[in-house]
Amino acid sequence: MSGMKELNICPGLSRRELLRLAATGAASLALPSFARALPIAAVPAAATASTPEREFYAATLLSWCDGLLAHQITGLADPMLHGGLLCPACGLIHGRCGDAVYPLLWAAHHTGQDKYLYAALQLHAWSERTVSRADGSWVNDLTLSGWQGITVFHTIALAEAIEHHGSLLDPATRQQWTARLARAAKFLDGFISIETGNINYPVTSSLAFVMAGHLLSDAHLVERGRGMAHQAVEHFSPGGFLCGEGHPLNAVTVKGCRPVDLGYNVEESLPSLALYALLAEDAPVRDVVLHSMRTHMEFLLPDGGWDNSWGTRNYKWTWWGSRTSDGCQPGFVLMGKYDARLREVARRNLEQMAACTQQGLLYGGPDYFIHGDAPCIHHTFTHAKALATVLDRASFEPEPAHQPQLPRDEPYGLKSFAEIGTHLAAVGAWRATVTENDFDYVEHVQSGGSGAGGGHVTGGALSLLYHRTLGPVLTASMTEYQMIEISNQQAHGDSPHMGLTPRIECGAGGAFTSLNDFAATLAAHTEGSNVLFEATGKLLNSAHHAPQDANPGYRLRYRMTQEAVEISATAVNATNARLVVPVLARTADTVTQPDARTIRIAKASGTLTLTVTAPASFEPVPAVRTFNLVPGFEAAPIVVRLTPGAETVLRIEANTHGHS
Repeated sequence: MSGMKELNICPGLSRRELLRLAATGAASLALPSFARALPIAAVPAAATASTPEREFYAATLLSWCDGLLAHQITGLADPMLHGGLLCPACGLIHGRCGDAVYPLLWAAHHTGQDKYLYAALQLHAWSERTVSRADGSWVNDLTLSGWQGITVFHTIALAEAIEHHGSLLDPATRQQWTARLARAAKFLDGFISIETGNINYPVTSSLAFVMAGHLLSDAHLVERGRGMAHQAVEHFSPGGFLCGEGHPLNAVTVKGCRPVDLGYNVEESLPSLALYALLAEDAPVRDVVLHSMRTHMEFLLPDGGWDNSWGTRNYKWTWWGSRTSDGCQPGFVLMGKYDARLREVARRNLEQMAACTQQGLLYGGPDYFIHGDAPCIHHTFTHAKALATVLDRASFEPEPAHQPQLPRDEPYGLKSFAEIGTHLAAVGAWRATVTENDFDYVEHVQSGGSGAGGGHVTGGALSLLYHRTLGPVLTASMTEYQMIEISNQQAHGDSPHMGLTPRIECGAGGAFTSLNDFAATLAAHTEGSNVLFEATGKLLNSAHHAPQDANPGYRLRYRMTQEAVEISATAVNATNARLVVPVLARTADTVTQPDARTIRIAKASGTLTLTVTAPASFEPVPAVRTFNLVPGFEAAPIVVRLTPGAETVLRIEANTHGHS
């Protein structure tokens, strides 16, 4: 890769000596440099013939491993820094970066290049010097978060590394790593219960226990994993959602909503539980996971993006998934033998992640790179683990002759999901999500939480609008961007940013909006092939309070036809109210206003035309794009002043210039 530097390895040392020095941690910091790499025999990760699909996974993973190497600290002898991975976005070393020992060892095995082995050894040594604890745990970060629950993830990474690539380690080093795994498993045995953290921790621990139990020949750990898995299946709703991304785990709101987060479910909990079920040959759990994956599959967009516009923890939502989880690929690929659509989900999602990769690092959304925002390295080292698991465990049977159709590929009309207060609509080429999810997530663990709410939208918000040819058109973000997890989110740069969710707002700075009323009403129905929604509620601030001197309300109607999507907005008892519709548009997209009631946005694959009914008119569109880190898009803010009590209709049409 351009700009990549070779890691330095000591001349004249045998591999045993190299491994011994690396394992001693600080003693290895003074190694002199040299430009020669010691040879490793490349070993195929699986005894199957290469396929284009497998090569795509391998090439993406190798590019990420090279990106990690480019950010490993090797020129400083300070033991608190040497070997860690420096995050270009956060300016720190994330405590969980030690998880990358697994994909780096895969790269060493796959390529035969010692630079990946050496990087893994130095990274493990850094982790042991800094975030390892005497009780067998690892903590989330050196100073920002002492949360020990992340031990489940490093336990899995270490177990995978030893199982699949332990032959690269000399006997003494492998014994040290295995002993460290045993200490971690012992810690988890006394730490994890079904109530530990959010549901992703106990669910994922089922895999950690079984993997450790198999490697350590410890039947107790295997049974511990089985027990956690069977407790976890009690937290699935009848509709197939894993509930518990919030507390209480079994909470049910006034509207019947449960604590569900799509990002954590598809990228962490379901893949872990699927792999547990396959390793433990636990058919009942496997069947629960299969049903759940089919439910969650409903929320994959045709371009491979995940629609988590409604999730309890969508403050970590990226278009391709979630910021600090591992990726859907292991579970969805391995369960693809039971339903070929699941394998297609994994492939499309990886294509989206590959499109968001620049210079070997996975950026936090489609527009981060072009907007000039740096990538958080956390995305790369966690998702690299997922691809390594796929390459080590999947057989990659020949792909079907015809690409499987996924649910949102088809114009099916209306689907409703009561457990999350959310509706999906598919009419013609349009795909939409409308939500009134009233579960209020509160973070209790991370240092940045301080009891803050997660800020997901509600109130009948049009939280996503997508066109089959033009791609994402509208999307939700947090109601107000907050650092809920201070070590796991990025800060906005010094450029315009705003909430992306379409809304009615009033008050200074738009403080009171249609996105915050948990008590709002939402109706959805079909009219022939069209889908209609109507939401009514109060304009509230992010703390769910109305202005002291007023009681402003709103009505929003959405009408979807094959030709267009209409947003009808009415503000009640609200002065200076306005309809704000940030349309996703990159700086390169041309925005024109031929008259006061028409805006055209020209994209590479077609043009969006927005019109508004008289006497309303559009405010001038700012020349500089706004941006939001969640889920990572630039947008052109479209604003219409509303006349109190009068309905204003904004119409969105797509001209695809003959594109299919």
